[in-house]
Amino acid sequence: MNRFASRLLAAALAAFSPAVLAGPPATAPDAAAGDAVTVVKPFKDAGLWYGVFGGSICSWLDAGDGVFLIDTSSSAADAASLKAEIARTTKNKPVKWIAMTHLHSDSNSGLEAFFPSDATVFVNAKAAGMLADFAARVKGPAPSVVGVGDRLLLGAGKLRVEIAAAPANAHTPYDLYVFDAVTRTIFVGDLVTPGRCPMLSDPGSDLKGWILTLDGIDALKPEGLVATRGNPTSNAAPELARTRLYLTNMLQFLIDEKKKNAPEARVTGELSIEKLGDYCPRELSAINALSVYRRMSPDGSTVPGPALKK
Repeated sequence: MNRFASRLLAAALAAFSPAVLAGPPATAPDAAAGDAVTVVKPFKDAGLWYGVFGGSICSWLDAGDGVFLIDTSSSAADAASLKAEIARTTKNKPVKWIAMTHLHSDSNSGLEAFFPSDATVFVNAKAAGMLADFAARVKGPAPSVVGVGDRLLLGAGKLRVEIAAAPANAHTPYDLYVFDAVTRTIFVGDLVTPGRCPMLSDPGSDLKGWILTLDGIDALKPEGLVATRGNPTSNAAPELARTRLYLTNMLQFLIDEKKKNAPEARVTGELSIEKLGDYCPRELSAINALSVYRRMSPDGSTVPGPALKK
């Protein structure tokens, strides 16, 4: 069993596929090195905070009588630091809502540290069943699990957020994003990684679905953007555009190569002369290209990633 499943969901989630829940490999484009220092800052508004915990950025919104948390950090130790910072910045208000943008261990291995609790946990509907099984086994107050299949609006106190699931596999099979209507900030997980190369190496990633998901995010016209990787920005549009351009160019390049039935060596060789984006080092684009190419059909569709199984 992988690190995420064993640490986070224990026996209840033993059947989760290691390929689904494993964190990004050490060579992945968004693997974070040297980000172990906890850094906490307000963003756009006094009630919106983000911090770096382990290798991942977590964010939280002060709703007045409770806190809405987005992602839970890389480990139990990081989650302890996260809980302490939430308490400090919100004057000990309880975490009432938790949104998991995806299931990679480096972003959500800290979930268990927030239980027991009567909080509501929002997750992509594809993963809701197993997470609910786990929640039912929590000793003490049990969290509620809400699987998001499309869009969900949540208003409570000062909170006005929209939680949306990716319409298809994107960065992973289980992505969702959160839009704060008050500050017009979008929380995107790893769907956009400002200043870093998008990671396509998850076995369930899909370029067409990812581009479609970015279209949905763009339609919200967000101003600020906070990802789990890269610095938050108050100007979301350029980051969305850069990521879409990279993914679109990669998709067309791989379709052309697949139609020619090009061997992998040729794919990486021709990739070196392609202009896919100005922020992905060539070696990382090669990792991305081969990860998708091996699962791709000539029409650009990919073999679906492994599903959660009971």
